[in-house]
Amino acid sequence: MEDICAQVGKNKQILAAARRVFAATGYYQARVEDIAREAGVGKGTVYEYFTSKEELYLEMLLEIADSYVNGLVAVTGQPGAIRDKLLGIGQHLRGFFLEHGQLARMVLQDPGPVNRELQEHLFLIRKDAVRHVEALLAEAAAAGQIHPVDTDAAARFFLAGLAGVLLPGVIQELAPPEAVTMAVDIFLEGVQGTVDN
Repeated sequence: MEDICAQVGKNKQILAAARRVFAATGYYQARVEDIAREAGVGKGTVYEYFTSKEELYLEMLLEIADSYVNGLVAVTGQPGAIRDKLLGIGQHLRGFFLEHGQLARMVLQDPGPVNRELQEHLFLIRKDAVRHVEALLAEAAAAGQIHPVDTDAAARFFLAGLAGVLLPGVIQELAPPEAVTMAVDIFLEGVQGTVDN
């Protein structure tokens, strides 16, 4: 059991180092030697866990994408009013961009290899994120907190709106926290505005 824990720890250590190196240099300029040095391990150790730089890069992107949806699930599972949960989603997304903004800029400018498995995984993550927000909106509609709406379209609109407010800042300067509040309040004005009519 201890060996498995040590292996998982080493894997995470290498992935964390890869995030820093890829973010700083881009995929094509990054070298496995640099990642190994950053992780505090030998180059051979990196190859014990990952068969190539490409595999390491793709595994790193998958881990980051999974952390996004896991955080979103944690926020939507918390008790609270619909506004608090939507704000939590926005704050989670902003925090995600704060943590991974440099890497996101790198991916936009120097995307590196993207394989079908990664594309399919990212598609499933987007679908999962929409599903969780959709369930949140359906619950709010059933409780009379918002007007009955097409929850799938509303969830997509909400997530796209947040991304639209925050994503331009990934390239330059991330939008302030107040931008999340503004986006949530504008969205809620639309879905709650008709509840009293």
